[in-house]
Amino acid sequence: MTTIRKIKNLLFVAALMTALSTPLMAASTSGTTNVTVTVPEFVILHYYSSIALNFATPDTEALDQGENSMDAAWDGTTSNGSSLASANLMTANIELDGTKTTVTLNNVWAVRGFSKSGNASVSITLPGDRMTLGSSEIEISNAKVTDGTNMSSTITTKLNGITKANATVGGVRMDLDFSKTTLSGAHTGGRYMITATTI
Repeated sequence: MTTIRKIKNLLFVAALMTALSTPLMAASTSGTTNVTVTVPEFVILHYYSSIALNFATPDTEALDQGENSMDAAWDGTTSNGSSLASANLMTANIELDGTKTTVTLNNVWAVRGFSKSGNASVSITLPGDRMTLGSSEIEISNAKVTDGTNMSSTITTKLNGITKANATVGGVRMDLDFSKTTLSGAHTGGRYMITATTI
C-alpha cells in the first residue's frame, strides 16, 4: 500500500470519527390541542325515607274552675248549679284550640349537581296528608321547603356542583292539626315528597 493511500485512509477514518463524535442537530416541532369537556345536567337529592316526631310530654295540670253551688233533692238529683262547658274552661299551659302546630324539620334534604343555570327547583307535596291511630287523626297541611333564604312549596336554590361539602342543605316546615286527635301513641300514614329538578 502506498503512502498516499495510507494517508487517505487515515484522513477518512479521522473524518468519520469526528463526524460520529459531533452531536447531531435535533429536529423539533409542536402542536396545540383544544380540549372541550361537556358536563351533563343532573341533580342528586339526599333525603330521609322516614322521620318520627316525638312530642315532649307536657306537664300534667289540675285547673281550679272556682266554686259551685247546687240544689240537691232527697232522691239525689241536683239543679240550679253552674256546669262546666267548653266556653268557660280555663286555659291550660298546652292549648291548641283553634290553632295548628307549625313544625320545622331542619336539615332534612340536600341537593347537588349541575344545571345550565347552576340552580334547581325544589318542591314539596303531600301524598299522605293524614296520620291515623284508629279513629284518632292528625292532619298535615301547608308544607313548605326552605334553604335558609327562600321558603315556599317550590323554591329555586343553588346546586353548587357535585362535591358533598358544597351541597345545599334545606329543611321542611308543615302545620299539624290536632283537633281530631283523641288517642296517644304513634299515628302513621303521613308522607311528604320532595322533588328536585334542574333548571
